[in-house]
Amino acid sequence: MRRMVGWGVGAALVLALVGCGRAPKAQTLSGDFHALQVLGSGTVLYGEHAGVRRSVDGGRTWAAPDGAGDAMALTRTRDGTVLAGHEVLKVSRDDGRTWTDLGFGNLPGRDLHGFAVDPGRPEVWYANVMGRGVFRTADGQDWTHLSDATAGASVLAAGPQLALYALDAQGLLVSPDGVTWTRRPDAPRGVHLDVHPDSGVLFLAGPDGAFRSTNQGRTWTSLALPEGARLIAVSPQNGDQLIAVGLSGAVYRSANGGGRWQ
Repeated sequence: MRRMVGWGVGAALVLALVGCGRAPKAQTLSGDFHALQVLGSGTVLYGEHAGVRRSVDGGRTWAAPDGAGDAMALTRTRDGTVLAGHEVLKVSRDDGRTWTDLGFGNLPGRDLHGFAVDPGRPEVWYANVMGRGVFRTADGQDWTHLSDATAGASVLAAGPQLALYALDAQGLLVSPDGVTWTRRPDAPRGVHLDVHPDSGVLFLAGPDGAFRSTNQGRTWTSLALPEGARLIAVSPQNGDQLIAVGLSGAVYRSANGGGRWQ
């Protein structure tokens, strides 16, 4: 039997039960469709106004929102720390089971529309403040303003070497440092994105489906998702393992980089 990596014991159990005809019924998601993250443990987190919902079986079933606060943005670090926020800024070190309030330090506002963590330096965080742009910190309290180019962006993500990405109403923006930003005019329409922390492969979700780029958004490959996509996330342990949420709220999983979806 092929060894499953990244989805955790819960996902393995679900697949075993499928073979026995006893798998739990797959749930569709509803709510605000703000954020999605796959953690190194295989746990999947879904962020909405009501808080964070957890799945321990690869996205098939979900716990109720935890009331931790508006999770418009979710991001993870290599050591398993998860950041969540919008009008709150909280951290979890137990896969989203519990949350600790960090406060906002010297950020000029609480309307946070994106977090990102430098994959090579997990102590370096980025936050996008609506109307103000992107800020950087190395201690979670002292934030430095880098650029207002992303002032209207709703999503922020970071890849290795360093590559920062933002999505606003006009499309995709890319930066090597958070200071200078370049627009990718040929990128698909997007509402959410994620980046694999090692390979730097970029995944984008939008009304036309799911897409992948291996060159920082210059060119794109369409992935065969059966419908338009609201959210997409890649496992940090295995870049072939993807979770996507369709426009219908249906949750899809791929084990081969989006070549086929379950």
